[in-house]
Amino acid sequence: MRVIDPSEIIVEEPNKPKADAAHVNPWIRCIARFFDYALFFLLLLLIRKLFLGHLPFSKYERLIPFEPFVWIPIEALLLSTWGSTPGKCFLRTQLKAGKKFKLDFTMALRRSFAVWFRGLGMGIVGLNFFCLMIAYNKLKLLKITSWDRDDHIQVIHHPIGRWRIYIAVFVALTGTLYYYQEKRTEVNHPSLKGRGLEGN
Repeated sequence: MRVIDPSEIIVEEPNKPKADAAHVNPWIRCIARFFDYALFFLLLLLIRKLFLGHLPFSKYERLIPFEPFVWIPIEALLLSTWGSTPGKCFLRTQLKAGKKFKLDFTMALRRSFAVWFRGLGMGIVGLNFFCLMIAYNKLKLLKITSWDRDDHIQVIHHPIGRWRIYIAVFVALTGTLYYYQEKRTEVNHPSLKGRGLEGN
C-alpha cells in the first residue's frame, strides 16, 4: 500500500466559493469607496471641532469639493502600506499588481487620482454622474476600468455575506448625508460656527 503524504490530502471544501479576479462587481467597488468617504468625512467632522467649527481649506471651495481630493494621498498611503482601505477590507476587495497585493505609493497615488478625475469627475455635480455612468458601462463591457488597465492592476472580489453589504451601505449613506447636512448648516448659518463654545 502506498503511504499518502499529508500534503496530498485535499482539505478545501469542493463547493466553497473562491476569490475571483475575473468577476466584475461595480456596485461593491462603489459601496466600498463611499464607505471610505463616509469614515473620512466623520474624521473631518472631528477636525472641524478642533478648528472651532470650520474646516481648513473649506473656505477656498467653490465648484470642486475638496474632501474627495484630500482623500487621494490618504488612500494611496493606505494602499501602499496596509494594502487596502477600510471599505475594501470590509467588503473583502483586494488590489493586485503583478504578484504584489500592495501597490507602491506612486502607483497607488496615480490610481487614486485617476479614480477621482475620471471616475468621479472631481466631484462636480452633474459631471460626476456622467463620469460614473461611463466608468460603470466600461467596466461591465471591458471587465476593467481605465485606471486599472493603465497599471495592470487586478481587482479581486472575495465572497461576502449580505450583512456586510447592508452595513456598508448604511455607513456610506448616513455618514455622507450627515456630513453634508452639517456642512450645509454651517454655510447657511455661519453664526453657528463654534456654537459648542458659546454655550459655556
